[in-house]
Amino acid sequence: MGVKTLLLALLLALPAAAQWQRLVITQKDLWTDRPEPHALDYFTKYPLLRDESGDFCYLCSSEKRLEEARKAKARAEVRVVGKLNGNTAYDVFYYFEDEQKPAWKSIIIQTGPDSYREIYHDQPNEGEPVPSFIVSAGNDPLVCVLDNVYRLDAEDDCFWPEANGIVRLDFKPAWDAAQRVVPSGSKVWPYGIRAKSTFEQFVLKVRIISQGIHRCCDLRGLADVRFKLERGRVVVLQATFDPDGEY
Repeated sequence: MGVKTLLLALLLALPAAAQWQRLVITQKDLWTDRPEPHALDYFTKYPLLRDESGDFCYLCSSEKRLEEARKAKARAEVRVVGKLNGNTAYDVFYYFEDEQKPAWKSIIIQTGPDSYREIYHDQPNEGEPVPSFIVSAGNDPLVCVLDNVYRLDAEDDCFWPEANGIVRLDFKPAWDAAQRVVPSGSKVWPYGIRAKSTFEQFVLKVRIISQGIHRCCDLRGLADVRFKLERGRVVVLQATFDPDGEY
């Protein structure tokens, strides 16, 4: 095997994303980054310091931000989600003032005696965060979310654990495969993986809508995409279109 061929093979064997990548959702934007590990009280002691929108104590010095965060009426609640290859995943729910429902949520993974990696941080614009859950994808455990249920959709993601980090599953290959089998004038609605049912048979149900429509309710059939996971990569096996399919 030549050097270039060997390098290509090694690259293809790598997970789908960088190690310990975090997905951040705020009212303003969505992005990924790679934060460092922290002790548990970093996530729980002063919740407002975990603001990712930039709104809390805007233009304050770090000392002033800490002072304001100490005065705020806020609390964090830590709940076990489940095991991921020997590491425990936790939800951290953040409550402010007298609200009985959480406003924000983080998912953290314990990687040492008092060392935690954040893989998901959610400050929604609509809806609210709810408990995360573990899904079995064959022999692989996934931690998944179905947060911020909007009028038309929700935040719907899954994360796969590898030896030195977490990979957020990228379903773009499935959306692209579905688009190739739908009729002219139609397009896929690339949201809603429905993890609890999708990973039972590794079949993703994809909604089809009319071109030019930006709503999910003008349905025009359904695409079934069969796939497998290869080290955190979604690999499409087959895509079919059913004009009478119901989501």
